[in-house]
Amino acid sequence: MDELERLTRAYQSNKLSHAYLFEGDDGQTMQQVAIDFTKLILCDDDKQCQLKIETFNHPDFMYISSEETTIKKEQVEQLVHHMNQLPIEGHYKVYIIESFEKLTVQGENSILKFLEEPPENTVAILLTTKPEQILDTIHSRCQHVYFKPIDKSKFVDRLIEREISRPVAELLCTYTTQIETAVALNEETDLAMLRKQIIKWCQLLLTNRSMALIAIVDLLKHAKNRRLQLVTLAAVNGFFEDIMHTKVGMTEDIIYYDLQEDIKTYANKLTYNQIILMYDQITEAHKKLNQNVNPTLVFEQIVIKGVK
Repeated sequence: MDELERLTRAYQSNKLSHAYLFEGDDGQTMQQVAIDFTKLILCDDDKQCQLKIETFNHPDFMYISSEETTIKKEQVEQLVHHMNQLPIEGHYKVYIIESFEKLTVQGENSILKFLEEPPENTVAILLTTKPEQILDTIHSRCQHVYFKPIDKSKFVDRLIEREISRPVAELLCTYTTQIETAVALNEETDLAMLRKQIIKWCQLLLTNRSMALIAIVDLLKHAKNRRLQLVTLAAVNGFFEDIMHTKVGMTEDIIYYDLQEDIKTYANKLTYNQIILMYDQITEAHKKLNQNVNPTLVFEQIVIKGVK
């Protein structure tokens, strides 16, 4: 039984929750299931109503997303205002927030208050590929829907079909699972050069911490905006995931295939606790970047607090 079938059964059994948190790394599938679930709640089999959902033109439906690194406070305020109104065409109102982890702390707190005292017959569907970056209090007020991991090799193949080189496609798969986002990023900057700088910095992290501090300057010359800095952090996390996968014998999941020998060496030298420590530092760095902390300071903290 897939995720939509489970949600459909819950709806048909009158067990509709006021809030759902969709978690997984397949952003496109979560988005499609969220839209299909919204059609079920608001439309049943009404084709005209379903078309309004698909075109984001239904008065009882609101979809929040952002191409920026954060979802703006104004978007959240507009959402809360809209959802506090009575339904116009049916019995329910539904809102979807894509990439929920992009909310600022203030935005999360606004939604938290909304989840604590939701208007009657209002359903929230929150989508995230980074659940660890969301407040625990948000998690506790939602019904969780877990999606199967995306087959990253298929995602990489799709990007290669869009004339993106394999190394760059593998880099992008650490950051996003949405084709159009990946293609736009590839057009925005020289990701091959950024990848080269990321690999150099990761290696310095493990071999020469003093030089890793100095190399932050060159790294941020290529990761020159917040989005590219988040791409960089995702790619660094992917590097350490490769080390962990190699350590436990899951070499088929490696992202940086051209670095297999180096990664094997690091896997032999590092303990599990050291690798987990790096995961923790990278997660903390994500949070700091989303709180607009100076990126140089964010990357310095990874060096200082990371593997000794």
